[in-house]
Amino acid sequence: MLFCLYRNRKEVGVLGKLNVLGSGLLVASLSTGVLQFVFDITGRVVLELHYFLALGFIGFITIHPLRYYFSKPLSYLVAIVFRPLLSLRGHIYAGVIVVSGLLLYFIILSKPATLNVSSMSDGTFIRIDGKQEEAAWDRSAALSVTTFAGANFFDGSTDVSIKALHNSSETYFFVRWKDPTKSENHLPIVKTSKGWIVKSNGFEKFDEKAFYEDKFAMLFSKSCNIAAAGTAHLGARPSQALPVNSHGKGYHYTEQGIADLWQWKAVRTNAMYLMDDNYIGMPPTPVSGVKRYTAGYQQDADYGGSYVMNWRWYNKDGVTPKRVPVNSDEDATGFASWFDYRTYNADEDTLPEGSVIKSVLYRSNQIEGGRADVRAFGVYKDGYWNLEVVRKKQASEPTDLNLDEGICMWVSAFDRAQIAHTRHVKPLKLRFE
Repeated sequence: MLFCLYRNRKEVGVLGKLNVLGSGLLVASLSTGVLQFVFDITGRVVLELHYFLALGFIGFITIHPLRYYFSKPLSYLVAIVFRPLLSLRGHIYAGVIVVSGLLLYFIILSKPATLNVSSMSDGTFIRIDGKQEEAAWDRSAALSVTTFAGANFFDGSTDVSIKALHNSSETYFFVRWKDPTKSENHLPIVKTSKGWIVKSNGFEKFDEKAFYEDKFAMLFSKSCNIAAAGTAHLGARPSQALPVNSHGKGYHYTEQGIADLWQWKAVRTNAMYLMDDNYIGMPPTPVSGVKRYTAGYQQDADYGGSYVMNWRWYNKDGVTPKRVPVNSDEDATGFASWFDYRTYNADEDTLPEGSVIKSVLYRSNQIEGGRADVRAFGVYKDGYWNLEVVRKKQASEPTDLNLDEGICMWVSAFDRAQIAHTRHVKPLKLRFE
């Protein structure tokens, strides 16, 4: 395209200026794309600039052929569109473009960043407390990856620092990321003059960005393809076989196999010293009556003991709590024990208007089943979350993956956001010492 525009440099007037504009848009769009894809420079300025440059270039491609339509016969327009497709030169140009693009793609993917997993003896003790106080962590080199496009973070971005250790049976991670706020105010339930409501800003679309807890996710896959091992499918309906999602951002699912997904949640799992062990697989058949369809994003086996949400059925206009505190609870942050609250009865509701109660209730201090395979604990200090994680190397069920040489990993941070997490393009490949 740039070569063709250059060959038409002798055009004057509006046509000449149009070619100059198209050349500039193409060069700038390619440059900002290379900065993101090759060099992982993903600040908001670069992202937004690339987005608007790409839109401008699409507009240029649309307008550019119209000059022939208005200045030449229709037969000429048909000739310049279809004749190159039948010529040897056109085939050579197309072949060079395709081969060059594929080579660039595979060269970049063949060199993902390497996360060294340092070895330690089986007798070395690591306390999962989010503090990184053991000497073994000092001997592990940290890898930093810039993640971008998340809600609420400054400039939508945060750098994630990762260390990793292993012994003969377990793999440990220490993760640290900057977060401007410690967010533990998870969908508080407030009493109004019209009854109880869930305080939210987007939860009815499953895209809460204000009243939610901080989270962190780690994704593992045998595939090292971009777009989170090819599991990210964008748009309100990325497949006609799937229902439209309300937030318009897309679904996670695989075409075959699974990716292992761990999610740490500052309110729902941290006090249990766990990350929620989930997975991404092939999308199940949608079930009528289920309010939220999550496609391939599914939970590992759950045999009880987990948290529950403190409403009987969600409606943005009002809810009925399952349980309430004996007295007004001014602080709705964090969670409450199921047993510290009493069963809600509308006829006995004497709590004053403006009362706030917690939405997360623990039925025990431990999830049971495959969801509890990953132990973790996070500590917020000086504007950073510090998260310590451990899981056995050997997968305990079919929806898990073995943690071994060559497996690839992605990380995402959530700042009081339900799904609007940060991301990075290229994977991190684990290398076990």
